[in-house]
Amino acid sequence: MKNGRQFRVMATSIFTFCVIIVCMVKTSLHTNSCTDNCTNLTIQRTVKIQKLQYKRNITIQSKYPTVLTQSYKINNKDICKNISKLSCIVMVYSSPDHFERREALRKTFLNSTFYKQETIRAIFLLGEVYNSSLQHTIEQENLVFQDIIQGQFIDSYRNLTYKGVLGFKWISENCPNAEFAAKIDDDVIVNFFKIFQHLSFIKFKRRFLMCDKVNPNLYPIQRDTNEKWNVHNDVFKRMLRYPYTSCLGPAVFISRDLIPILYTTASMSPFFWIEDIYLFGILPSKIPAVVHHGINQNVSYNYQYTADCFGKHRKECGLVVGMPDPEDNGATVKIWNSLIKTIH
Repeated sequence: MKNGRQFRVMATSIFTFCVIIVCMVKTSLHTNSCTDNCTNLTIQRTVKIQKLQYKRNITIQSKYPTVLTQSYKINNKDICKNISKLSCIVMVYSSPDHFERREALRKTFLNSTFYKQETIRAIFLLGEVYNSSLQHTIEQENLVFQDIIQGQFIDSYRNLTYKGVLGFKWISENCPNAEFAAKIDDDVIVNFFKIFQHLSFIKFKRRFLMCDKVNPNLYPIQRDTNEKWNVHNDVFKRMLRYPYTSCLGPAVFISRDLIPILYTTASMSPFFWIEDIYLFGILPSKIPAVVHHGINQNVSYNYQYTADCFGKHRKECGLVVGMPDPEDNGATVKIWNSLIKTIH
């Protein structure tokens, strides 16, 4: 009897020990399995997080407004001062090394002595350059003519929007007395005689742009990376054309009240690198009651037509803005000399 009780106790102990061992093994196996699964889950989560971060990095559309907080590298703040009647302030987009083009413009249609009863002033807008020798030459040029405004951003094709905002900023700060403003590129010629004939029409306008007008949903958005104006697919997603009324940029005439409004609006509007669309499409779309007045029939980008119209057909020429042959350094002066024969 006693031996039977001892046997049962021993059997119970052995069974209990076996149960404990089995449980420990299962727990160990479960723990190892869980560790492996948890590792897999961790890897999967890491991959997902990395994908989200990658998508965020390739978003091209800027969330930051176009703000120029730095001071001017070169400034001539007195250009518009002490002028009782300043008809027009012209801001010229110019590449830093375009010395001959700037000189041609100073000798021709930006020279105020050609206009008997009107006064014109010009500023040449430049960005920064890496070449110290080129910078020195620009500074020497400015000592002579005192008409260069240089901002602290790299002068490049994709920074033209900054160049335009620089012009808006400078005019807002230094030239409130101008009756109207103009933005031009340094490769055009402008018949300001015709512009001044309609000055009474222009100078009393408010929130007014006069230009080679482009209607909304007409100007295509280039997606091909080989195209000069290509825009990433993340910008204006699923759109084929720009949804704004805008201006083609070689020459735009702007009512004086609109310049500071455009500058303020730029400081609150995300940057976009195609300046025609940004400055004269996106920004005006955010401002109530802006009018785009088209002079498309009075603008030509054809070199030969510009030369012929301002030359042998100058008496009946209706062009306001033309484009001289960029391969001919003397083309602007030749065309201008032909044009003024009908004036004087």
